Amino acid sequence: MSASVPSGPNPRQLLSPRQSATVDSLLRAGIEAINDHGFNGFSLRDVAARANVTHTTAYNYFTSKEHLVAEIHWRHLSQLTEPTYDPTQPLAERLVAALVGAGEPFLQNPRMAEAALAAMVIADPEIQRIRDDIASLLFQRLRIAAGPDTDATTIEGALLLYSGTMLQAGLGYFSFDDALTRFGTVIQHWART
Repeated sequence: MSASVPSGPNPRQLLSPRQSATVDSLLRAGIEAINDHGFNGFSLRDVAARANVTHTTAYNYFTSKEHLVAEIHWRHLSQLTEPTYDPTQPLAERLVAALVGAGEPFLQNPRMAEAALAAMVIADPEIQRIRDDIASLLFQRLRIAAGPDTDATTIEGALLLYSGTMLQAGLGYFSFDDALTRFGTVIQHWART
C-alpha cells in the first residue's frame, strides 16, 4: 500500500473525449451488470454488449472485469467532496468524517461490495495501480481532516484500520453500515490512550 501520490501520468488523463465517453459507457454498463447478476454472473463481454461496443474495444480499456470494477470503485472515491479540517472537533470525529461516503456504494448495493472485494485483491498491474491510487486518495482525505500537526504514522494507522474494517465488513463479520462506527470507536480508544 502506498501512502504517497503516484508519480507519472495517470492513464485516465490520456484519453480523448471520445475514448472517455466509451470508458464512461463501459463503467455504467458494468454497474448495471453487477446490479443485475452480481460479480460472478457477468463478464467483460456482457458489459461490452450493454455499452454497445465490441468486446475487443472493452478489452482495450480494461484487462478484466476485476479491472473494470476497481475503476468503478476508484471513480466513486475520486468524486467525493474534499474533507475539511475542523480543529474544534476531536481527531476521531475528523477522521470518521473524512471517510463518510467512501463506503456508500457498499451500503446501497451488497453486490457492489462483493464485486469490489473480489476485484481489489487480484494480482494484476492495473489493479495494483488503482489500489495505489485509492490508498493515496484515502490517505490524503485523512491527512486533510487530521490537520497539519498530525504525524504521518497516525494517518497511516488510520488508513490501515479503515482498510481492515472494510475488508472485515466485506467478509460479512459485520455490516458496512457498522464499519465506520467500529472504525470511529477504535480511533477514539486510541486517542484516549
